[in-house]
Amino acid sequence: MLLGSKKSEVDRLLGKPVMAPNLLGLNLAGEKAFRYGLGDFDILVGFFGDMARYMAVLRDGGPRVALSPSELSSALALNAPATLWTIEQADPPPPAKPVKGKKPPVKLIPNGATTYLSFAERDPKIKEAVTREIFGFAPGDAPYAFFYLPVLQGQPPVLPSEWTVNQKLR
Repeated sequence: MLLGSKKSEVDRLLGKPVMAPNLLGLNLAGEKAFRYGLGDFDILVGFFGDMARYMAVLRDGGPRVALSPSELSSALALNAPATLWTIEQADPPPPAKPVKGKKPPVKLIPNGATTYLSFAERDPKIKEAVTREIFGFAPGDAPYAFFYLPVLQGQPPVLPSEWTVNQKLR
């Protein structure tokens, strides 16, 4: 499980990183991002202090299209077995209606349906107790999936804006 791990453990699993721009703009809270190259994919991991709190799996080679189901399953497995995730497909947003005499609207959100992902790690002794939750999304027309750990004891909360992440990763 990458999210919630220390940077030294992430480095051991993914190799030597390079610095990357922060996605959330939380520099004052200690945000630092690193990019790890894995074949045709880059994994961007954001740390607060020394703990991984968000990650994006980005297609670096090949077509700039949404991740395939097998690629998305591989991305999910970086944090927990893909079969343990809850996956919800959102309805695609309605097309913008042209207004006579005005320029077409600027594309601010993805055109395709976004897939929303969630994982809950449960306490083995108390089945109802959740020890960790990870959430994510994969836009239907973008070559990335984004995951985050919103709460970790002793750390600032992480509440990413889907719109902001989309703008920075496209």
